[in-house]
Amino acid sequence: MAGAQLRVLVVDDHALTCEGLAALLEKQVQAKSYTAYNADAALTFLNQNRVHVALVDARMPGMSGIELMYRIQQEHPQVKVIGMTSFDEDETILELLRTGIPGILLKRNTSGEEIKTCVHSVMAGKTYYTKEIWNRLNQGGYNLIKETIRFTRREFELLMLLSEGNSTKEAAEILNLKESTVEDYRKVMLKKTHCKNTAELIAFSLRNGLLYRTG
Repeated sequence: MAGAQLRVLVVDDHALTCEGLAALLEKQVQAKSYTAYNADAALTFLNQNRVHVALVDARMPGMSGIELMYRIQQEHPQVKVIGMTSFDEDETILELLRTGIPGILLKRNTSGEEIKTCVHSVMAGKTYYTKEIWNRLNQGGYNLIKETIRFTRREFELLMLLSEGNSTKEAAEILNLKESTVEDYRKVMLKKTHCKNTAELIAFSLRNGLLYRTG
């Protein structure tokens, strides 16, 4: 999107929150922001307009935000989805993690600066979860049963780099491998874990104790 203004759609059934987030994005990220107050309106907008990022509230009446996230990824794969929720109980966070979206934020303690960082991260092809979620994953939270999956040393090295926000190209440079080779490793890990994308792979690995994030 070199030279193009970032276009962001905010989806939230609370009009004040929705408009406030849109205004914040225009100020903090210099983005062109649009709003939708339900999932149907969001899908209609996406069918008619070009959007780079969609910030979606997880809990909405009618079609839920979680379902909308799946729909966007299926019907508009070019759109980066960031999930937001006021609820931090395990069930909601698990639902968000299972969607495989690259960004997750908690409304109650998210600052304008963090939203800016999250948007820039997902646009760069990286994963961004708010620190509280990373910490809970790292502590083995969410009560999931550990999968009997094993990664090779090289796969684990790649997984660590991806979890730190490196792209496939950046990981290839660090590991001194061809980008195509690193991509092959990534595809093997996706197959092993039955994940659809890198974001889901990282979330899966953290949830199941296959990867522990430090710092």
